[in-house]
Amino acid sequence: MAFISQKNDTTGSYVEFREDFFFPLNDSMAANMFNLSLQLPTLTISGVIRVAITFFLMILSIAGNIHFLVKLTKQHQKKGSRLKLLLKNLVAANLLQTLIVMPMDGTWNITVQWYGGEFLCKVLNFFKLFSMYCPAFMVVVISVDRCLAITKPLKSATGCVNTGKCMITIAWFFSVVLALPQLFLFKMVHYSEPYPFSQCATLESFHGELDQKLYNLFTFGFLFVIPLFIMLICNSRIIITVTSVLNPKDNQMKLNRSSNTLSSARKKTIKMTIAFASSFMICWTPYYLMGIWYWFDRDLHHKLPDPVNHFLFLFGLLNPCFDPLIYGYFSL
Repeated sequence: MAFISQKNDTTGSYVEFREDFFFPLNDSMAANMFNLSLQLPTLTISGVIRVAITFFLMILSIAGNIHFLVKLTKQHQKKGSRLKLLLKNLVAANLLQTLIVMPMDGTWNITVQWYGGEFLCKVLNFFKLFSMYCPAFMVVVISVDRCLAITKPLKSATGCVNTGKCMITIAWFFSVVLALPQLFLFKMVHYSEPYPFSQCATLESFHGELDQKLYNLFTFGFLFVIPLFIMLICNSRIIITVTSVLNPKDNQMKLNRSSNTLSSARKKTIKMTIAFASSFMICWTPYYLMGIWYWFDRDLHHKLPDPVNHFLFLFGLLNPCFDPLIYGYFSL
């Protein structure tokens, strides 16, 4: 493809920031800007670097998650457990995010405009949001499951695998339902001036800016705030329970019980659960904070250097790469 002149890099940075940075949404304001300024987005040097890093992270994530999935499958024959079932689904969710979000982002940054047509515009953006919900919800499921296993071990044991399967089904179901609006919001937008240009965007899909902000807030809540809130509650309860069990002021009977309750494997599981939540928070917090900042400062894309915008987006893609390292370090 012959790219548009690099003289429009500032506009290109703005459009990329609005299309890719804040949630998996393309802002209608970016599309409106085309008509006002008659400037079209371009592939910048920072964009090229971002594409290279994106595909590198994709290879790293695929290799790491597949390696641990194979390891889990082999172990499952010997030691079947609800935790391993949950981990398998988290690996599958990470692979889904890796195989959809990363190549889609990399390819879209290379082509700048959308060549996939109306059908792929809707379907791929649906799968993009769906594949972002899945890992977040799976980490929530693991956090809730481990919290129940530590705070209510008897009830958790009687529920066994069926409880895990129920929570997993709910997580996948809500991932599909919450991503469905993408099928109706995204559509093809075509321009003939100053050059023929087609883009997959949400132009005129919202009645006003308030509707769009509410949808962004809704997506932000279910992708980040609610999952993080549940993880923090679960991990806090785990830490409080473990601390109380191991309190040296408790009587000897409680200490004897703690030696049976907190086996070496269970301690590893607790640390792994906390590590998953920490990885989620560290990787996605900069990404979403930048989006919130943009809500209050529409001129943010001019204030931050283009490489910084790209870097903060890439920070979120590290999550599926970090998870296999956590699996490997804390694997039972």
